[in-house]
Amino acid sequence: MTNYGRRLVIDANFRTTVGAVRRAIRDEGLQIVGRKDLRVHFWKYLSRGLRHYVLFEAWSPDLAFEAIHLDLEAGTTFPTRFAIYELADGETVVTATEPMAPLADEPGWRESAPALARLADQERERIARVFDRLTAHQRAAEDPAA
Repeated sequence: MTNYGRRLVIDANFRTTVGAVRRAIRDEGLQIVGRKDLRVHFWKYLSRGLRHYVLFEAWSPDLAFEAIHLDLEAGTTFPTRFAIYELADGETVVTATEPMAPLADEPGWRESAPALARLADQERERIARVFDRLTAHQRAAEDPAA
């Protein structure tokens, strides 16, 4: 399987996972700036079915404002896209792109745009904490006595 960013398999149904992702995003100070239900979209425009699949675009308003202030074109790469989809066995997958990917891993770009690189790193840390929250949520669901 290709690595598109962070990935976590959660042993919970789709609806429960979507709620957990929304809470984790909010609790880390991120805002969802876009939501697309691909199942509905493909049915409406192609009359084709798809498993439950939702995309969220999220960002930290303060960091996004600063990034766009530094470079107006940063707006296309700053939101993090989360994909949440169900698997056949009842589990749900959460994946996320990295902020400012693929630029953030380019040494030349980091050297030429250190302020933007710093913002991308801060956003990456917030996204990592979203995944940490989801992992902790899953552990608590698996062992309620913990």
